[in-house]
Amino acid sequence: MRITPLNVKNEEEARKIMSSVGVSPEGVRILSPKSLHAAFKIEGIKSWEANIIKQQLLSLGSDAALERKALIKNIKTSILIFGNLSQLKKLSEKLKDQPFTLKEVSQSISAYLDSLGQKEFIFEARGKVLKIKKPIICGIINVTEDSFSGDGLMDKGQNSKLKVQKLALEKAEEMVKAGARIIDVGGESTRPFSSPIKAGDEIKKVVLVLKVLRKEFKKVFLSVDTYKYPVAKAAVSEGVDIINDITALGNSPQMESLIRRYKLGCILMHMKGKPQTMQVSPSYKDVTAEIIDFFKERLKFCYKKGIKKSQILIDPGIGFGKRIEDNVKIINELYKFKILGLPIFLGLSRKSFIGKILNAGTKDCLVGTIAASMISLTNGANVLRVHDVRETAQAIKVASKITNN
Repeated sequence: MRITPLNVKNEEEARKIMSSVGVSPEGVRILSPKSLHAAFKIEGIKSWEANIIKQQLLSLGSDAALERKALIKNIKTSILIFGNLSQLKKLSEKLKDQPFTLKEVSQSISAYLDSLGQKEFIFEARGKVLKIKKPIICGIINVTEDSFSGDGLMDKGQNSKLKVQKLALEKAEEMVKAGARIIDVGGESTRPFSSPIKAGDEIKKVVLVLKVLRKEFKKVFLSVDTYKYPVAKAAVSEGVDIINDITALGNSPQMESLIRRYKLGCILMHMKGKPQTMQVSPSYKDVTAEIIDFFKERLKFCYKKGIKKSQILIDPGIGFGKRIEDNVKIINELYKFKILGLPIFLGLSRKSFIGKILNAGTKDCLVGTIAASMISLTNGANVLRVHDVRETAQAIKVASKITNN
């Protein structure tokens, strides 16, 4: 006899394991959801609603945990609910027609469970469709003099337009050959304590590069890293597909109309404060929960304005108003963002928190970046925004082979 522990990570893996021991197709369909478990913490719920949830779970063969006084008093409380996927799906069904908070509980649980089984996201941007099934790489091209990572093309090109365009083409070609599906072009540094530049100056920089990139790489998704409407509008005129906005469309009221009119893709990022002030004593009670709340508000805004779910990527904003412990917590808890049902875009390449962990400079953070990136993918990230495309692609290839993804 042989006894082997199993770590069943998803329903697809559960189905494979069951099939391997001869379980019938019908048995696999019924039993695979029962082999996976999930848990949720619900805060700020009324005690009578919490008791309804507990009773429903008990009837399904599971249970919930809440404070004793919530069983006898009408108070606001917290509740922990848990069960296998089958039980939680049934709970969601039972709660969906209930009033008030219970309907919201049903929707949130359902969205999370659906995302667990989702094998592929469809991202649409200006007529292009990106199927996100395996990790996607977004390469970075900084058209700046003061990039935190030291790779600004203006500095290398010594402000010569032709040299900058040549460098941009060479860099993009190298990235695309290495596996980048998205190229993100930025004309303003948003590193901590940086000062904003005029929109006119930023336009000159990004347009200079976008002109040659769009002509050369017609199938590649081109993104512009800006929060300013005039810059975004100029970039769209040059054929850009995606707006990467560090303010999650919160800075320019006209940005959403531009995205809607041209059916652009957009990346919504969380940032606490502004680049000039974001690293001045940032603090959170629960960084992941607060960012998820922020995204819920911004997504509500986007959907109301006619921006479709398939046009959106979410970026937790590593390093933008976060301490080392906040960045680490976000990476460890990326799975929690699945409750939003959207692909996760992550920019952690050469970030200062990696340098602080390693006690190293920005240029010596490649290995640390790769390590953080692979853990992020395991925890739920879908798109990595990186400086070092070739090395990241190699790491993904090895990790995917090992994890059979």
